[in-house]
Amino acid sequence: MRIPYKTKLLLAMSICTLIFIAGCVDTSVQSIPASIDYSSQIKIVNLVTGAGTATLTLNGQSLGTADFGSEVPGSQSTFLTIPSGNKSLSASFTTAAGKTFQFAAATDYKIRIFLVGTAASNNLVSNYQRYIWQTPGSANEGALFPADTGQVAFFNGSPDALLNSVTFNGADTTTVEFDSPIALGNSVAYTKLKSGSYTFDVLYNDSLHVTFNYTLGSKGRYTAVIYDAATSIKNAVFIDD
Repeated sequence: MRIPYKTKLLLAMSICTLIFIAGCVDTSVQSIPASIDYSSQIKIVNLVTGAGTATLTLNGQSLGTADFGSEVPGSQSTFLTIPSGNKSLSASFTTAAGKTFQFAAATDYKIRIFLVGTAASNNLVSNYQRYIWQTPGSANEGALFPADTGQVAFFNGSPDALLNSVTFNGADTTTVEFDSPIALGNSVAYTKLKSGSYTFDVLYNDSLHVTFNYTLGSKGRYTAVIYDAATSIKNAVFIDD
């Protein structure tokens, strides 16, 4: 049976179209990887007043112990890289009942996890710092790490102290008045200062002071923590970058 003229024309046009589309395929495009690495970086700080040392287990993996006012991994260690997603953190305290905390580790974020409160009532606070690929000296650092500049943020880990302000005395001298008192589990964004040695004077509960010294390195970022009961206030400075 003879194929009608219009049918032949339509068949020819269809074959040409298929050949044209095939010629347009970009063969240089990389193939989709078989798996994608969804990861986060964390450190965990024990600031639970009256609970003593915390033995920590994350999703069944032992992380070791964190004394009151210290972090895991320790201050000389890098942040721990873990798969992103929902996490279960169990803390066994030496002088308080153990507790299991739930939190989510967001993909590509560097996070410091604070355990805060008292032996009788405590909880977990996640403090996000930056994307893990925004490292000093990298193409992605942007304005995060200006040269000859140190940056310090403040976190309140005290159950009964309210932070009012902080005065920096050193290469720069400045006072940062907080818009409202900073309560337990809250933080203040980074303050940029010339790198060098400083005395930090933190005003809390309207009339009390805690002072300490610290040297800020160029492109260094730090979190200063005020913790413990107001009558026995303590401080620590943790290295972020």
